[in-house]
Amino acid sequence: MMEKFRVGVFLFFLLILAVLTFSLSKSWRLYDDAYEVTVETPESKEKDNSPEPSDRLDLEDGNGKIYWKQYFIYPHGLVTESGGFGPDGILTHARNLYSINLKDGKVQKLFPHDVYIWDFFVGEFEKKSLSNTIDDPKEDVLQIEKKLLIFAVTEDSNLDGVLNYKDHKFVYLYDPDTNQLDSLLPTGYHFRKLLYNSLKNHLTLVLGKNPEPQPKNPKKKLPEPPLKLHLFDYDVVSKKGVLSGSLEAFVTQEAN
Repeated sequence: MMEKFRVGVFLFFLLILAVLTFSLSKSWRLYDDAYEVTVETPESKEKDNSPEPSDRLDLEDGNGKIYWKQYFIYPHGLVTESGGFGPDGILTHARNLYSINLKDGKVQKLFPHDVYIWDFFVGEFEKKSLSNTIDDPKEDVLQIEKKLLIFAVTEDSNLDGVLNYKDHKFVYLYDPDTNQLDSLLPTGYHFRKLLYNSLKNHLTLVLGKNPEPQPKNPKKKLPEPPLKLHLFDYDVVSKKGVLSGSLEAFVTQEAN
């Protein structure tokens, strides 16, 4: 009898441990190349969302950098990998960004809650790239003065319950002088590619038009609609953008 009681107690604690392990792994999970962030629900907002000890903010971890000799930018939960459109060709993923003004000591949290930051870098740089081993390297230039360019996932576009690289990316500009974070893209579009060598304080992007919601059909999976691409040129000074027409629609119109 005593032996059965001990076995029952052991199985009960083993079940509790399994449930706790599963719950913690769902809140923050590190996969092959990036973080996934669970999508907040009204129930989850009522819970304590403070960082766990392993995710603490640590100014000594070497992830933060000083920009423009005045602002310390700290990426919370930094993960890096090769690739990206920035000056060093490295993707810098994070959960959130903090800015500390070195003159007055004020701290600014850029996003009100954790998101999936796909990449971020300063908006003014020159870099050389090789298209092949024969031609001379070409120089790519971006001239967005004293702004931090941020590519982030803030919406669960594929409705899988997490924010990651599979979701639509949006583009933000952070002005450290005013602590202003501006969302740049027109409604209904998402980021696809950054283009270089545009006018000073102009940001030129390739955008994809968000597909129309498809009717749910559990019996048959519908094919994904073709992606329509557009150019978008954003004037940082006037905070206005120009969205081009779709090349696909133009070609279709000519064919008819």
